[in-house]
Amino acid sequence: MGFVSVLIPVAILGLIVWAVVGFTRRGGEPFTLATATALYARVALIGGVVMSLIGAGTIIKAGFGFINLAYSYYQPYAYASSPNPPLCKGTVCPPDTSILTQNSYYEQQRGQDLVLGITLLVIGIVVVVAHLYLSRAVAGMAGGSPAWVTRGTQLALTVVTAIVGIPSAAFGLYQMLSYFIIGPSQSQGPWGESLGLAIAFVPAWLYFMARLVQDLRRPHMGAQAQTT
Repeated sequence: MGFVSVLIPVAILGLIVWAVVGFTRRGGEPFTLATATALYARVALIGGVVMSLIGAGTIIKAGFGFINLAYSYYQPYAYASSPNPPLCKGTVCPPDTSILTQNSYYEQQRGQDLVLGITLLVIGIVVVVAHLYLSRAVAGMAGGSPAWVTRGTQLALTVVTAIVGIPSAAFGLYQMLSYFIIGPSQSQGPWGESLGLAIAFVPAWLYFMARLVQDLRRPHMGAQAQTT
């Protein structure tokens, strides 16, 4: 999950910038305990969304592996022919135990990825639901729904899903097309993980970006209504 690992420093930097902007440009809005709780709830909500999307991507990766192990798990025997073919006595060669052992290992890894994906998806959904309830509970309190928190959440979700979704889509499509058009090679890794993350993150990125655009248009439309 190379693209996902980039989220850690980006998330830390983004959280610092978010907090600085909130403290310096909150437009006279009071900073209360409800404000801190709302900020915590939105940050945890973002974490839950990312966790559930990673879980969905891992499930899709395992699904590609059920179609063909070589799609999601690197197999040297699938990507390169043996330089020393076995010498068989008779007409039928005995089964290659190294291939059987390799397939058994990757089948076990596929099952572990499936369990991990389901776990991340379920826990992520629970985290999202719990903190969405918390954010709505404090929204009616003084300072419980500041604009820099609510709008910052939409922006953060858009940025986070774009950071993972766009590179994963580009790299995953490149690997998949190379696999089917050029053919498997030793220098090429499996494409199931990248494409699985893309399938999970790209629709979420498009959704959050559309929500962000709608949210940005609301004050502009309201200002036009006041002038007319």
